[in-house]
Amino acid sequence: MLGIPGSNGIPGVPGVPGVPGPHGTQGRKGVKGQIGDKGSQGMPGPRGDRGREGPPGKSGPRGIDGMKGQQGLLGMKGERGIAGMKGEQGAVGMKGQRGIVGNSGRKGDKGEKGESAKASQASVVPQTNWKQCVWKSGIGTDNGKIKECAFNKLQSNSALRVSFQGNMRVQGVSYKCNRWYFKFNGNECSGPMTIEAVVYNNWPSGNPNLLHHRSFEGYCENIPQGAVIVGLWVGQCSSGHTLGNAHTGWESVSRIMIEEVSRPQS
Repeated sequence: MLGIPGSNGIPGVPGVPGVPGPHGTQGRKGVKGQIGDKGSQGMPGPRGDRGREGPPGKSGPRGIDGMKGQQGLLGMKGERGIAGMKGEQGAVGMKGQRGIVGNSGRKGDKGEKGESAKASQASVVPQTNWKQCVWKSGIGTDNGKIKECAFNKLQSNSALRVSFQGNMRVQGVSYKCNRWYFKFNGNECSGPMTIEAVVYNNWPSGNPNLLHHRSFEGYCENIPQGAVIVGLWVGQCSSGHTLGNAHTGWESVSRIMIEEVSRPQS
């Protein structure tokens, strides 16, 4: 059928889309672009509220003590105060009454007759009657007299105090003994006993040479008035041990001291 000449016909219904074709191959990576300009800084935001105050912290350790401060200036002396007024005198106390006189005691018994002044003076020993004999040399006597010292005894009923001070040694191998003692006019003291010192040496091995300062002393009674020869001797011990190599005095002063003293208490 032919259309009307001079007018378009009605469009037809669109056709169904065709099946899409396969993806094409990936294109080459493009060139990196230029870095853009830095943006402007933004406006600061509003300030936040202040947080709550935290609890107080623990106390720290004590600090080092500071240096001592300088002494302050001395203050000015104050003015002297006004003297106080003199107090009033107290009242005089009343005088007490005199006590009754006691009865007289009975007469005491007659005392014993006293010692005459002349006899009393004769029994007193002068405190200055003493003497010492000294020497500074070594004496190697093992058995015999070492030294003598003469003394003048003023009273018959007095005693003598004698002492020795010095170096004493006993040398020898095993079980040696020496005895030092005083004699008075050639006899040992018998009132009350001898005045002596014993040095014992027991060295199982070796032969030591020990030099020590020693001293001994005592009182001797029953010695007559007048000249007395006080002698220092050395000899064998009463135990019977063998005599050692004795030595008296070494690099020091030795002394025999004698003093007259009053008789002892009964």
